[in-house]
Amino acid sequence: MRRLPVIRHLITIFGRKPVLEALQSEQKTSRLHIVRNIKHSAIVRQIMDLAESKETEVKYHSRRELSYISKHSRQDQGVALDLIAPKLNVLEDLPNDATNLIALDGITNPQNLGIIIRSIAASPLDGLILPRKGNAAVGPLVYKASAGILLKANIYECDTTITALNYLKECHFNLYGLSSHSKTIFNTIVSKDPSVFILGNESRGLSPEAETLCDELVSIPMNNDVESINVSAAATLVAFRHLY
Repeated sequence: MRRLPVIRHLITIFGRKPVLEALQSEQKTSRLHIVRNIKHSAIVRQIMDLAESKETEVKYHSRRELSYISKHSRQDQGVALDLIAPKLNVLEDLPNDATNLIALDGITNPQNLGIIIRSIAASPLDGLILPRKGNAAVGPLVYKASAGILLKANIYECDTTITALNYLKECHFNLYGLSSHSKTIFNTIVSKDPSVFILGNESRGLSPEAETLCDELVSIPMNNDVESINVSAAATLVAFRHLY
C-alpha cells in the first residue's frame, strides 16, 4: 500500500452508489471506510476492486466508528469515502489576482449551497467565500446537490461572514449586498476595483451586520409582483452578470 501524503482538505461522502460513482470517476480519493463484516454484495465487491485499482487506502471500522465518520449512520450503507478537494481553501489563500467573488451570509439549505457552488464553478467568477458559521457545511449533501462539481469550484472558507467582509475590505474589494429594497440593479455596477457580491439567508436576507459593511446595496429586478427568487437562482444571475 502506498504511503499517503498529508492532505489538507477532504470531503467525506457516504452510501454505496455515491461511493461507487466517485471511484468510477477521475476524482482523487484518499481513503475508503467500510464497516467490518459488511455483506459482500456485487456493488461492495465492485467498490473494493475500484479502490484497489486506484490505490485508495481501505480502512475497516465498527458500526459506531463508521457512524462518526459518515455522520449519517442510517444512510451510509456501511461505506464512506474521503475525496481530495484541492480547490477547497481558506480565505487567506485567496490569490492576489482574484477580482470577482460571491460571499454567503446564512445559506442554511445544503441543496441551495450545492446549486450555488455548481453555478459558480461554471461561471467566470474567481470563487466563493464560504463562512463556516451560519452556512450549511461542505459535506455529502452539498456534494450531491452540486452533482460532484463541488470538487471543481474555488471555495475559500473562513469563520464568519463579518470577518470575511472586513478582510476583503482590507484587500480593497468593493462590497455589494443583494437586497430587494435597493433600486440599483445589480448588473449596472461598474467598478475598476475587485468586487464581491454578498447573498443573504433564504428567508431573512442579509444580516444587519453584513448590510452595514456593504459599500452599496443592489437588487435583481422582478416582474409580476414577484417579491424574490430562490437564492441559488440569484447567485446564478450574479455569477454570469458580465456575460449578458
